Amino acid sequence: MATYTWVDLRHSEAALLADLHGIKADLESARDFALSWRGAGDSVSPALQWGEALSIAMVVKYSRPFRTGVRARLEQDALDLLDLRQREAHEYLLAYRDKHVAHSVNGYEHNQPRLNYCVERVAEEGFTDVSCSHARVVGLNGQRMNDLVELCGVFLSEVEQRIEAERRRLLALFRAMPLDELLKAGQSGFGAERLGRVSERRKP
Repeated sequence: MATYTWVDLRHSEAALLADLHGIKADLESARDFALSWRGAGDSVSPALQWGEALSIAMVVKYSRPFRTGVRARLEQDALDLLDLRQREAHEYLLAYRDKHVAHSVNGYEHNQPRLNYCVERVAEEGFTDVSCSHARVVGLNGQRMNDLVELCGVFLSEVEQRIEAERRRLLALFRAMPLDELLKAGQSGFGAERLGRVSERRKP
């Protein structure tokens, strides 16, 4: 009986293979998410696929209030509400999004090129193939999800207070302005036909 195994290929020439394998895994995940959503992903594990998809969605959504863009964001005064444990959890979630989800930077993804060979015939045959292993962290664990829920509660409470204060401020401001002038603005709504290109920054 032949026993096949591998040795890691640690050479700069193998870097492109590793990168391409990571890209392939990303594209496969994107495809499988889409297939699962359409109900056609019978060949993929729903628990694994949805666990990864939901973790990505959670950290992306959680991170947006703290990242730059065209809208206001939660600044240091909001972070001052957190105790040390909560602050560590907050930093973890942002780093998970920035260094693992949005960009493959940290060790949470591993693509290792390998040289395959048959143990019993390596002297005669040499290496039989080149392959690449792929492993990655696919989702948040239970404690990190609990942390996220807790942090959302802290920040939501603060945001709700800020919303109420802003509502009162605006009401006082606009009540002091001429009614007719304000009524001229009319009504508008959200329409897909007015969205513009996906690469365009919306006006604040």
